[in-house]
Amino acid sequence: MKSVRDMGADANNPEFGRQQTPFGAIAVTPMPSLEELAAFYAKIYYQDTPSVTYQGHYSENELAQKRMRAKVLLYAVERAKSHSNGLSRFLEVGCGEGFVLQAAAQDGYEVCGVDYSDFGLSKFHPELRNFLQTGDACQVLGVMIARGDCYDVCVLQNVLEHVREPKALLEQVYKVMDRDSVVVVTVPNDFSRLQMKALEMGIVGHEYWFLPPQHLHYFDVDTARQFVTQCGFEVLDAFGDFPIEFFLYHPGSNYVLNRDNGKAAHEARLQLDLLLAERGIPAYYAFCQALSGCGVGRNVSLVIRKNGNG
Repeated sequence: MKSVRDMGADANNPEFGRQQTPFGAIAVTPMPSLEELAAFYAKIYYQDTPSVTYQGHYSENELAQKRMRAKVLLYAVERAKSHSNGLSRFLEVGCGEGFVLQAAAQDGYEVCGVDYSDFGLSKFHPELRNFLQTGDACQVLGVMIARGDCYDVCVLQNVLEHVREPKALLEQVYKVMDRDSVVVVTVPNDFSRLQMKALEMGIVGHEYWFLPPQHLHYFDVDTARQFVTQCGFEVLDAFGDFPIEFFLYHPGSNYVLNRDNGKAAHEARLQLDLLLAERGIPAYYAFCQALSGCGVGRNVSLVIRKNGNG
């Protein structure tokens, strides 16, 4: 790997510094060991206390939004079908609670999920447990590669930011895809235009999105594109999701300066997101494409396939 520029320690996370990767993203330094990460996810991430990713209970609006966003992702895959032939086998690396996996199964895909734990899937979609392989994603993919497994669709939703070597993981995904297969990669849009402008204006006082060891790599709309291109993929499409950061720009809803605003901002985001989707997924998807085009969105999703040399 090429050298990276050391950006020094972080004032809010003194145990960790940051360094810039060759493709412009931010990586944590020092990188936690595999053993440290395993302990973190086993003992902290899946505790009864709700985390950013997994919760013990969701409201009706939260469930509706998760199911709607799963349909959006599958709509993006359907739009890419003109570049592929007879999509059927569906792999989700980091399938979590199974909302996307369930939507894919309902659409007739032969599904396979990979996750470090069955915690989330067992909680919300226990009927899919027989389609889950647990363990380190790189190791599971290594077994698939050795068997000669091949998938028509692969989804990595909020996975790459968690792993020590995202390039190595995506290179393994490359090996279980056909030339016409479709991959959807979703990462948080961090160090984004909205976040950095808020920091510049003093709307927030620190880089609140920098969360090691939970997130080890930080991409924005542009560096995510650069990254997948370096891994041998071409970008077919890109879409974002509703930026909760919009609420930072009004003092009455700023959830960073006043954490008491967080619940209301979250609920307002859900209501607006579901309202926008009422006109149908195609119209909503156009909105999501525009978010990505403007460099905003809480997350960015890239629809990719092997490039012409693959």
